[in-house]
Amino acid sequence: MSLAVPLAIPLAALLLLWPAVWNGWPLVFSDTADYLWIWTTPGLRSIRPPAYGWIIGPLHLGRTLWPVIAAQALLTAWLIWLALRRAGLGTGWMLVGITAVLCVATGAPWFASWVMADALSAPMVLAAAALLLGRLGRVETVAVWLLLTATAAVHVTHLPTLAAIIAVLAAVRLFRREIPVAWSGLVAALMAVIAAPMVNLLANWLSTGTPTLAFGSSLFLGARLVGDGLMQAYLSAHCPDPAWTLCADIAALPRDSDAFLWSPDSVVWRDRNFFRLEGELAALNPRVIAAHLREFILNGLARGLDQLVTVRVGTDLSVRVNEDQQLLVRVVIPRFADALGPAAGEALDAARQTNEEIARVLPARVAGPVSLLAVPAVALWFALDRESRCSPVAMLALAVAAAVVANAFVVGLGGAVHDRYAARLMWLFPLVLAMLVALRLSRRVPHPPDGDPLPP
Repeated sequence: MSLAVPLAIPLAALLLLWPAVWNGWPLVFSDTADYLWIWTTPGLRSIRPPAYGWIIGPLHLGRTLWPVIAAQALLTAWLIWLALRRAGLGTGWMLVGITAVLCVATGAPWFASWVMADALSAPMVLAAAALLLGRLGRVETVAVWLLLTATAAVHVTHLPTLAAIIAVLAAVRLFRREIPVAWSGLVAALMAVIAAPMVNLLANWLSTGTPTLAFGSSLFLGARLVGDGLMQAYLSAHCPDPAWTLCADIAALPRDSDAFLWSPDSVVWRDRNFFRLEGELAALNPRVIAAHLREFILNGLARGLDQLVTVRVGTDLSVRVNEDQQLLVRVVIPRFADALGPAAGEALDAARQTNEEIARVLPARVAGPVSLLAVPAVALWFALDRESRCSPVAMLALAVAAAVVANAFVVGLGGAVHDRYAARLMWLFPLVLAMLVALRLSRRVPHPPDGDPLPP
């Protein structure tokens, strides 16, 4: 008995939402409230790119987060189906079956159920692959392009990651004309790279009157330089200097970027003004990097390599574990109550992620290792199966690999290593492996027949 795709997509989306149902509330992070306030507090100078806040705003309307994760799950399921269809696996049952496998053993459902911009990282890669591999209908092409532009805008790491996907697949297409990558798709994806920053510039301009990608960006790069000790070394060599107030605080600068940004004792929070050092660091950061370029690059590469294998799922989801108990009661829960009403604060207080260590739940524990093991398995498959190397699945695998590597080294150069930064993308490798196995078991060729009609 066949299963119609219009029914299979919402069914697959429901499967992806099992962590939220089990949790008793959509999964959140302390940063989630920042995205909610972007919509509920006009004029807010947010340290996050506003695109995600604007995307989810019409869904939550300051009331509930369930429509947000429902939309994320539907988009993820639809994009998985587009990838399956392009590989010749586009049946309803195939979508549900592969999604079920992903739900049991990967991070896919955890991110789809999470109200964070990271939930759209893997969908961005799938949207890019859908455009680059072509064979979309006109309506689908427009929808995928809009989705790609939106997802590329929601996180500062997404633009360079998308650019890496385009560069790698364009280079391969240039030298291997037989691969199924469309030049029109490459051009469309490149246009998304150009359009995505405009989304944030426009959103901040409409909200605050200042056209900027995100407020406080210099603070985050400055934190990275402080964590590496490069800021301290530069200031020690150039202070005293009346232009730099940090000269008086060299000894107080921690060798930890997160402590510099978020510790209440940090100089960043002096006068309770997070943006106090924004202008000073905007001027200092390029000077520090220029003076210590070699160390900056080597430190970034080392962190990038570390980020590639730091892929656990759930470590950023257990609010009570990641937040001091008093901070949780005094700050985190009230933030959600302020953004969504008292019922939201009560729901978060009662949720599993507030009371348990989610990383110890078996599906979360196996998700990271499964994703890592899928990488050599996929590589070995293509090494042994020459015919599959130019297939749509191979190009999807190449896009995923480019995204994972680029993402890791972008994080390494400008941020701190956290499991979620890699785990949000790594579940795509098990998806690729599942597609390869399904193709072999179904004895289908990777390429759909040329005579297949295009969707409208």
